[in-house]
Amino acid sequence: MAEQPEQKLVARESIERPRAAEPAPPPAPAAIDDKWLDSFYRECGREVTLAYTTLNQMKNWAMLVTAAAISGLAFGTTATNYPTVEMLVGVVVVYTFSLRFFIRAILSYINLVRWNKLQSDCVQLRLLPRIASDGTVNPSAKLLSDVKEDIQNYYYEWLSPISRKRQLLHNLKLGFALIFALPLFFMVSGVFVLWSSPVVKGLAMFVLGDTIVEFNDFLKSRYFDDVNAFGKRKSRGKIYENFPVPATDSWFLASWIIVLLVSIIVATWPTVWAWLIKLF
Repeated sequence: MAEQPEQKLVARESIERPRAAEPAPPPAPAAIDDKWLDSFYRECGREVTLAYTTLNQMKNWAMLVTAAAISGLAFGTTATNYPTVEMLVGVVVVYTFSLRFFIRAILSYINLVRWNKLQSDCVQLRLLPRIASDGTVNPSAKLLSDVKEDIQNYYYEWLSPISRKRQLLHNLKLGFALIFALPLFFMVSGVFVLWSSPVVKGLAMFVLGDTIVEFNDFLKSRYFDDVNAFGKRKSRGKIYENFPVPATDSWFLASWIIVLLVSIIVATWPTVWAWLIKLF
């Protein structure tokens, strides 16, 4: 009988692929000290009061300046002579200050929403979680994670809880829409009637430059970034710190100097042109 060839036995362990190790569960977030959380909650309340007060001050000052100027135009002794260059200068001044008050009011409104959000997180974590519209309630671990994430975003990164679009719309609704409507009406009508004057052209250039400078800063400054906008900024590599000491942007001051110089040149262009002809 022929002998069968000897078969080699291979250990089972040598042909089986080793099993991949299961990922470890994420570590539970560390708890926040109750005493610190209590102090932070109280500080949030103080900051809410401060932001609300500042917001009202910006709005009230803008209303006061606008009302005083427009009342002078409508009921002054020379009201029937409008528009004149002198009156138009007053309207431009009102618009310039109102625009600055508007941007400052947006910053105050962001602070108001920021500290309200952080205070709400503290209440949900330690007192009463918010019930969602579908009746669900976030577990404690999720609430703790939300508090830490919001502190990172709205305190350390100093981001806005609302987008730029909502910042504009909410503050216009608070009263700035009316504050801008009246000066713009008098300013636009005055510029059209008095356009032949070089001074009026210079004022128009100043208003245009002022608006561009303010809204360029609004669109590019980190003070107005929400989480999504900050993510896009990070992807472009344009990051600078706002906390604890904000970065200084020299371009804002330089752009204002450029606006002022261009406006002066436009307002005095006949004299400048005659001087250039004599020079060359």
